[in-house]
Amino acid sequence: MKVLLFALLLMGFTSLVVQTLLIREFLIVFLGNELTIGLILSNWIVLEALGASIFSPLAQRSKRPIIFYITLQVLISAYFPASIILVRSIKDILGAGAGEGLGIVPVFISSLFLLLPLSLCDGAQFPFGCRMLSDISKRKWESPGKVYILEAMGFIVAGPLFTYLFITHLNSLEIAFIIGLLNILSSLLLIKMARQGFLKKCYTLILFLLLALSLGALSLNFSERLQRLSVSRQFKGQEVLDYRNSIYGNLTVTKMGDQLNFFSDGIPIITTPHPNTAYLEEFIHFGMLSHPKPERVLIVGGGAGGAIGEILKHPVKSLDYTELDPLLIQMVKDFPTPLTQKELADSRLRINFMDGIRFIKTTEDSYDVIFINAPLPSTLGLNRFYTEEFFSSVKRILNTPGILVLNLPGSLSYLGEELRKLNGSILSTLKGQFPFVKVIPGDSNLYLASEEEFEISPKVLVNGLKDRNISTVLLNPLYIEYRLHPRWSVWFRESLKETLKVKPNRDLSPTGLFYGVSYLNALFSPETQGLFKGLDGLRLKMLLAPLFILGLAGIALQRHTTTWRKLAIPFSIASTGFLGMTFDLVLIFCYQAFFGFVYHHIALLVTSFMAGLTLGGWLMTHRLSRLKRDMLCFLKIEIMAILFSLAVPILLINLGSMYSMWFAPIFFLLSALSGLIVGLEFPLANKIYGTGKTAQTAGILYSMDLLGAWMGALVVSIALLPLLGLLKTCLFLACLKLLSLALILTSKLT
Repeated sequence: MKVLLFALLLMGFTSLVVQTLLIREFLIVFLGNELTIGLILSNWIVLEALGASIFSPLAQRSKRPIIFYITLQVLISAYFPASIILVRSIKDILGAGAGEGLGIVPVFISSLFLLLPLSLCDGAQFPFGCRMLSDISKRKWESPGKVYILEAMGFIVAGPLFTYLFITHLNSLEIAFIIGLLNILSSLLLIKMARQGFLKKCYTLILFLLLALSLGALSLNFSERLQRLSVSRQFKGQEVLDYRNSIYGNLTVTKMGDQLNFFSDGIPIITTPHPNTAYLEEFIHFGMLSHPKPERVLIVGGGAGGAIGEILKHPVKSLDYTELDPLLIQMVKDFPTPLTQKELADSRLRINFMDGIRFIKTTEDSYDVIFINAPLPSTLGLNRFYTEEFFSSVKRILNTPGILVLNLPGSLSYLGEELRKLNGSILSTLKGQFPFVKVIPGDSNLYLASEEEFEISPKVLVNGLKDRNISTVLLNPLYIEYRLHPRWSVWFRESLKETLKVKPNRDLSPTGLFYGVSYLNALFSPETQGLFKGLDGLRLKMLLAPLFILGLAGIALQRHTTTWRKLAIPFSIASTGFLGMTFDLVLIFCYQAFFGFVYHHIALLVTSFMAGLTLGGWLMTHRLSRLKRDMLCFLKIEIMAILFSLAVPILLINLGSMYSMWFAPIFFLLSALSGLIVGLEFPLANKIYGTGKTAQTAGILYSMDLLGAWMGALVVSIALLPLLGLLKTCLFLACLKLLSLALILTSKLT
């Protein structure tokens, strides 16, 4: 029994490590955002659901479920390291270079095919696990619930181990070989439970050979050599000097000639000793020279490698720089250039290793100029630097006079619809907080905002450079005159005239995220522009109308056919899976918006959800044999889900209006409660829906749970939250669960 429990725990452990590691690898290759994560995660989940569904009949009738389960473990062990190498080779195969973006079509297709073997095997493990446990259990209907709990417990154990041990001390291929080793050891223990025969002997021999190979790969540094070869192919044409993982992401240093390039998750963030001088001089000096006496300066993100040096050319007394990942600065110090050495050695510089938003909300200091040197809002994390609430927080620490400086993508020739809406959304948001906002159009549109009128003109800038004795490469009187010519501002205002009507960008309604992703999609996947244009007009009533029609059709079909009545339970499980994934994303997103990005806390939020799921599954599984009115209990859980969906947005909206770290534990409680609802329902659904075929029933319902989660992963972060906002997204959830409740009440199962 202990051997089987270990194997089922390992199933969840392996699944989480494989998912998380491959998503990180895909993000490095595809320069990913929420859409990329959503596509990869949804491909994983839907293929996992397919595996559970396809293999559940085989699991039910198989005479050797243990052999099949061992086969799945071996296939996962063998393919996992191969999949990492294949992911790193994608760009080379497609003819793209390091740091070059790719569209959603190649992301979708390549992740679908690369994940196919692993996802199918992972999904197939669940029904075979249920069959193995039911074969040795007295109460067979409890088996799916117990397997569900054990898988969730494996997730809970894997989360902190992966975050704080694996990813910080081992490379990806070492992790893959260790996971393979654990699965092979589990298979060797399981094979003892199999029936005697020639097949058992063959499997035992194969497993011992695989065990020897895995140990050899780890002990003889084979995994390290593979790591170097695959990374070199990933950054083809460049010499890879260093490649490290931190809890925040992957950092790579490459060399081309005398130029060092620093990559964060595949995105080039620092180029030294010859940075992008044109961008840096415009971004820094236009803002600094617009202030009569900038003594205290703050830069959020993107400081090392040029920006700090340009700021320190001015007579500032102090410069605060917020950087999330300490490893980045350590690697900059490990591979020094005259530029970075001079920057980091200046006594006026103070580096704060924390999330920029968290720093701005908690600092007691105030500043004359604040630079937000962040990429465009293409992820939920980045969008936080462009919201109404963030700009309000910046005002709190901005001196009078004081200037906020940020930038967005632009053009001096043509602004496409996506670019107009992105700039229009952020500009209208900025104007809602600052009465004086000036835009300097260009390939990078420069935004300067203040609570007091300020002058930015060729005369002010040229005199400022002269008075402060600042030497520049690009900024000279003629160039400044050209960049600040009034015709550019007039043209920009005319281009944005209509798009200023778009909704402001808010923490709980991140429209800027949608327009940021839409813009990137137009660049890399123009063939899907129509999809994003269609989504742009999404309203809650457009989703509720088909939901209402679906409900009426379902009720009508249930009245006339017996088969349709039992579909109410799978639909309910799918909607609960959707609910669980949605609240997982919503709570992480809101926590970051309110308190800033704290990786350790985000990991705890996910752990809280899985702990709630485990508790819910355990409570229900231990009550199943004593439960007399199954459907009444099921209905109560459905009503609980509806009330939870209505209560959460009201609570979060109120919390958002009053910042205090004392409210942080509420998020962990809500995360655990959402997991509890999911965990309570699954074991009970297996008992109600069961036909005596435990493995087959479990496989069907497990696949429906995953399909619901798949939909949540795909649409919530990229469409529902940005376009509908928190309140309407949760209202949609409540309506979805109301439909589920109506189908159950009219199914006659009660």
